[in-house]
Amino acid sequence: MRRMTGLLICCVGLLASTTIVSAEMTESSAERFADAYFYDIVMDHIQGDDPANYHMTDSENITFGPLLETYIPSSSCYKTGETCTFVPTKEFVATVFQDGEPVNVIGTYEQSAGTYAFSTFGSDKETPKVLMNVKGNLVKYIEESAWFDYDGNMLTALTSNSKQMISGDAISTEAFQTLLIEEHESIEGNAEEGMMDGADGYSDEEESNKPTSSTNRLIGFAVLAMLPFGYWTYRLTKKRHSK
Repeated sequence: MRRMTGLLICCVGLLASTTIVSAEMTESSAERFADAYFYDIVMDHIQGDDPANYHMTDSENITFGPLLETYIPSSSCYKTGETCTFVPTKEFVATVFQDGEPVNVIGTYEQSAGTYAFSTFGSDKETPKVLMNVKGNLVKYIEESAWFDYDGNMLTALTSNSKQMISGDAISTEAFQTLLIEEHESIEGNAEEGMMDGADGYSDEEESNKPTSSTNRLIGFAVLAMLPFGYWTYRLTKKRHSK
């Protein structure tokens, strides 16, 4: 627990720095942020890094797919007898196209009320292509890095990882809830074993793995907050080397 507290304190410190460093790289909506910064962010990686690391070439013919808001299972999805719903994360992602080919994924998230900042750039080769097939809500199950297209009743697996998770191409909301509950119970069972075997009587690691853990959520938000800081550090370093 002391290690976790130290990590959170460190993240809070970086968050304070992020607010200062990335202040000029924010917009009032996801659409405005995408229009203002997505192209420059991608070009910085093409010109400053090895573009092959991002499944790209040095071509500057870059375009983007539509912004898709991501959703995650709510706490109700882990409880028997409750209706499973999916809640928005306020992060929006889009496919990056190079010479007309889907090559990567880029995103922006609501850093604070009405303020959107850079969230992510980078993915496997499969995800950029399947994002273009989303017709409903884009659902992500973070623990398995699994993406689904949700139409209000069925979740259609978008990637091979998603299909492996549900052992098929699609799954009903109710069946998906059953799957999550079983997984959650398995985690809790491992935690109980830790209580029996551990000298301290409880496993902090198991607690952090609970889907509804507040610590897990705090670290997630802290990591998102740190991303703009890292990107702006990269840009400042690049500018100094170019002088």
